[in-house]
Amino acid sequence: MSQIEIIVPLNISGIWYPVYREDIKETGSIGLSLVLNPPIIATSKKGEPGVIFNGAKIDFPNLVYLRKLGDIEINVFSEVPLGFGYGMSGAISLAYAIASHELYNVKLIDALVKAHESEILTKNGLGDLISEYYGGGLVYRKKPGAPGYGEVEKISVQWDKICSKPLGKESTEKLIKSRNENALQYIIEFLHSPSLLKFFQLSKKFTEELGFYSPYSNSFRKKGLILRYGECEGEGWINHTPAMNGAYVH
Repeated sequence: MSQIEIIVPLNISGIWYPVYREDIKETGSIGLSLVLNPPIIATSKKGEPGVIFNGAKIDFPNLVYLRKLGDIEINVFSEVPLGFGYGMSGAISLAYAIASHELYNVKLIDALVKAHESEILTKNGLGDLISEYYGGGLVYRKKPGAPGYGEVEKISVQWDKICSKPLGKESTEKLIKSRNENALQYIIEFLHSPSLLKFFQLSKKFTEELGFYSPYSNSFRKKGLILRYGECEGEGWINHTPAMNGAYVH
């Protein structure tokens, strides 16, 4: 096996509640998010550990931890940018973990935990990786943690047009440090009568309470992007479809 191709969907959280535990495998977030296409395509092979993103080698902090899984070079193609809130670092880390399982026979659960730990320790994310691993479109992270430790429930809803607009790079660290106590109440409210529109309405309330504003109705801003429901006409918008399946080897 010279190289493999791994497909990993994006994840955009709308509501999240950070949970920090002594055991890093159980650290993560409770929350609601959309797992979406277009996915990243990560071509992976044995070689000098590194990440090439859309043709350019990048400094990827998670690599400090991921390289313990084996020497792997990952070449990532993505239709969305890195560092804007699409869950990209989680997706790349997940691809590295799956590649280590395929190329070096690392036990899958161990590889997934290491990828999860790389996200937590670099402060790059709390819930993207587990959502991207399981997929399901609209997901409820009901128990925090790495795949195999955390728990994700897939919520069935009627789908309509969804699009995003990247605005600029922003740090994830301040988002995962912010604990809005209203998050758990919003999640309960959503689960009482789940719908895609309800997800957007509650996500808008939640993110505005954190200081992120979108000028559009039925939309919200997460980090450096705006996610919009229903109306997706105009320049600069990227169209998305639900990723009903999680990460897989193509």
